[in-house]
Amino acid sequence: MSLAMLPLGLISVYQTQVVVDEAQALSRAALLAETVAAASGERELIQQALGAARGLSAAVDRVDSAACTRILSNFIDSQQLYIFASYVQADGRMDCSSSGETRDFGPTPTLQSAMERNGPAVEMLQSGPVTKQAVITASHPVRVDGQPIGIVSISIPHSLVNALMQNPVPTEELKLASVNTAGEVISSTSGIRAAAGFLPQNMELTDLVGRVGTTFSGVAGDGQERFFAVAPMIDDVLVLVGSWPVSVATSANEGTRAHLAVVFPALMWLAGIGVAFLGLQRLVVRHVRQLRSAMRQFALGERRQAPLMLANPPEELEEAQRAFNRMVLILTEAEARQEKDLHDKEVLLKEVHHRVKNNLQLIASIMNMQSRSARSTEAKHMLAGLQRRVRGLAMLHRTLYTTTDLTTVDSRDLIQTVVDDVSTMSRDGKVGLTSDIASVPLFPDQAVPLSMLVTEALTNAYKYVGTAPDGSRDISISLLEDGNGLVVLRVENTVGSNAERDGTDGEQGDGLGNRLMTAFVRQLDGEVTHSAEPDQYALAIEFPRRDFKPPEKVEDAA
Repeated sequence: MSLAMLPLGLISVYQTQVVVDEAQALSRAALLAETVAAASGERELIQQALGAARGLSAAVDRVDSAACTRILSNFIDSQQLYIFASYVQADGRMDCSSSGETRDFGPTPTLQSAMERNGPAVEMLQSGPVTKQAVITASHPVRVDGQPIGIVSISIPHSLVNALMQNPVPTEELKLASVNTAGEVISSTSGIRAAAGFLPQNMELTDLVGRVGTTFSGVAGDGQERFFAVAPMIDDVLVLVGSWPVSVATSANEGTRAHLAVVFPALMWLAGIGVAFLGLQRLVVRHVRQLRSAMRQFALGERRQAPLMLANPPEELEEAQRAFNRMVLILTEAEARQEKDLHDKEVLLKEVHHRVKNNLQLIASIMNMQSRSARSTEAKHMLAGLQRRVRGLAMLHRTLYTTTDLTTVDSRDLIQTVVDDVSTMSRDGKVGLTSDIASVPLFPDQAVPLSMLVTEALTNAYKYVGTAPDGSRDISISLLEDGNGLVVLRVENTVGSNAERDGTDGEQGDGLGNRLMTAFVRQLDGEVTHSAEPDQYALAIEFPRRDFKPPEKVEDAA
């Protein structure tokens, strides 16, 4: 209902505001008219002086100084309101005046400003250079071919102008001041010095010229709130500023009624909005807030909360409550089943890895027993190689079921286990082994060929390690990952002039280890780099680390 009444309330407020604005506009227009009427005498006097200055400016440039002096003298003698007239040339020389006096003022800033203005002007002088009294000068430029060559000025006693402004003022509360375009106070009902007390405080007087025909309120120079009316006095020359007390300019009762007429519909609408808000809060918002809180807690994983119970909800929200509780029950049961299934699968997968590891270890043990009963050296070496490869696979499955993440293998743990196992081949302690293995998570489809590749590469390094010129016999293995997703495996061993083979020439002869390494590198999509130096041999395999993908049919590595 409040929303339905909003258009009517807005229309009422708008119409009332229009009436109030029209009344205020009429009141301001009346203030402007009263302000203009109060200074009519001064305006006529200054307009006559400007007209006379304009007429004289057309005559003085066509005669000599003596004739010019006679013209100005006769003009002043025939006028009772003016006391002095002069013609000052652009260089500051006054050769023509109503008193017959000549002077050279020089290029003063005031004269230069008047020449640049090139138009009529009115100024107030506290002491005229010739008259020695406060005067208001009305000046007009003398032009030849459109260029100013001098200025004709007519002086009016300042006391006369002030008297004309003060006489017609209808009330003592009204203060008037005339201001020229340069922001100078020409006359005032309270005197020049007191004008700042009733003029706007935080506004330059030159800004008043741009506000002609407007009214506004503000703080005056004396700190009081006043109402100002700016009216044109003489176009582009003078403006008239009227200053009224706010209590006089606007009726208190009228302002109160206007405000009540605007505020009352708004208050009624606000009261309706308040009632609607309280009702909405009571019937809808608080229930929606509880429902939102319950949904947020459920989304954050809270499953132990009691079923949602709304206090006296509307029928629609009660239905939403029941639907939410049903959804929570269904999802909770589904998550419980999913967690149980996942746990069962993890247990089953660990058991599979554990059994595979045990079976592989059993096979390795059988091979060990068979190796002991073998008579030929070639058979023993062949069984030892097979046993080593089977144990490598067993270690991979042991790593899988001992990690918390059953999907990936930590390369550091896996390869270090392989290194420790293969290093048992050298029991004499004369071969130094260093390793630098980075922790890289690998999926089983890469972990299996990598572990077997390390086994074969490290076995070959032990087979062919030699004594360097400095007497050392060293093997180093490293696995690093660069910033581009590439993994680099590097195996290095020292070599001598007569490389030691440790009696394993049989296997080297058939090349089984090399063929296996080539197959493992192909499974990793890697590239092999060999580097041989006089005292060192290095094998580097570079392959990209990739995510898990279903196995594809490949040829038997053997």
